[in-house]
Amino acid sequence: MSLRPILGLAALLLSTTPAFAQSITPEMLRGHVAILASDAYEGREPGTPGGDRAEAYVLQAFADAGLKPGAPDGRWRQEVAIAEYRAKSTTASVSRAGRATPLPGMFAVGVEEETRLSNRGLIFVGGIEADALASAPVRDRVVVLTFGPGRRAKAEALAKAGAAAAIFLAPATMPEADLREHLGQLTVRDDEHIPLTVAYLSESHAVALLGGSGAALLKAGTAKDFRPAPIEGTIDLTATTTRRRYTTANIVGMIPGSERPNEAVLLSAHWDHIGICRPEGAPDRICNGAADNASGTAILIEVAKVLATGPRPARSIYFVATTAEEKGLIGADAYAAAVAETPLKIVANLNIDTAAIVPTGMPVAMVGRGNHPKIDAIVDATARAIGRKVDTDTEANIMVQRQDGWAFGKRGIPAIMATGSVSDMKRLFAYLDGPYHKPNDDLAHIDLSGAAEDADLHVALARALADPIRYPAN
Repeated sequence: MSLRPILGLAALLLSTTPAFAQSITPEMLRGHVAILASDAYEGREPGTPGGDRAEAYVLQAFADAGLKPGAPDGRWRQEVAIAEYRAKSTTASVSRAGRATPLPGMFAVGVEEETRLSNRGLIFVGGIEADALASAPVRDRVVVLTFGPGRRAKAEALAKAGAAAAIFLAPATMPEADLREHLGQLTVRDDEHIPLTVAYLSESHAVALLGGSGAALLKAGTAKDFRPAPIEGTIDLTATTTRRRYTTANIVGMIPGSERPNEAVLLSAHWDHIGICRPEGAPDRICNGAADNASGTAILIEVAKVLATGPRPARSIYFVATTAEEKGLIGADAYAAAVAETPLKIVANLNIDTAAIVPTGMPVAMVGRGNHPKIDAIVDATARAIGRKVDTDTEANIMVQRQDGWAFGKRGIPAIMATGSVSDMKRLFAYLDGPYHKPNDDLAHIDLSGAAEDADLHVALARALADPIRYPAN
């Protein structure tokens, strides 16, 4: 790419630097986080009283910011009907040479209230990517996979390929109680069918499932050129599942564009978290989700305030606080699907997630760098124009499918996440291995200084991307 357009953009941004002076402070964000991540909101799980409170809070904050209702039907709330399936009981055993070996600790979420699989063949596919499963010999078999990101996409691919069930082998270091608590359910939109029976088993029981060659298979399955391997024996599995239905909502506000109202820049952040995450009697039962993602929701609200009181943009700017991200990007997917049926064209999505884990002064890095060079150039020039350093590596792209931007990106909508939080992967993984999805992700353990810098960055980015001259999307 020629440097001339980038340098020209930087000059334009620098000529308007006063508009980008810091205006959003950590204290502004802290006020929202203190409420959304309080015990009164019970971890903001959709379909609970705490989740309902979070929806109401964000809706009122958007209205107070001066936004207009922006859901596809013209309201604030885009309702999303949810069906949640939870493992109740599971029994499973593997038969080899006429001998049945029980599989203790396995739990499965079935496609019906009761699922029975008898004498099914087994195949191990390791960490194969979802798009490679279509050609794998999985029809009518129970497919064993190693644990990792993209499990929902892999389950959907296996269902299309005709597999009978999927068994994910979870790390032996993950306590079985935590495994069951966090993975013993499958949540989908109520108009979707569960793709297939999904089960989990700790790697500590892998030899019973995979046979004597289990350790070798697990090691081989990490190789990129690993080919699916049949497992000796057959499996019998019976699972009972409970189902709960409820309705939650994306909260959507907008600023109408003055010149191209049917073109839009979309800012998104998920308001939900995982709720009450510890059993009765635990000293702290609530996963408050202060960094993940009360911080991102706070940024969304404060950015909306700044932009709604400034000059009207040429393109519309939409703000979507999504629901059920923690349950599989469900809210973002529902919004992306609904918008596709309207005249609105989203020219760029800026997703905001887990912003409060680094201090001030971190470089701006991107999830999605390299996929959209025009946006990369705008992010880099904008960040430098407001005094931020830029991290141009692509390490953070391992998170592409783990955040709401994926719901838009997979539909061809340019989607990125620009933040200091992914510029230092050691810090990021220290958070993921530490307070992530635990009760100590609370207001007392987060740093909102870097989040405030990210908030100002998003004000500047939204203005730049909403200008067809700076960002000619076509």
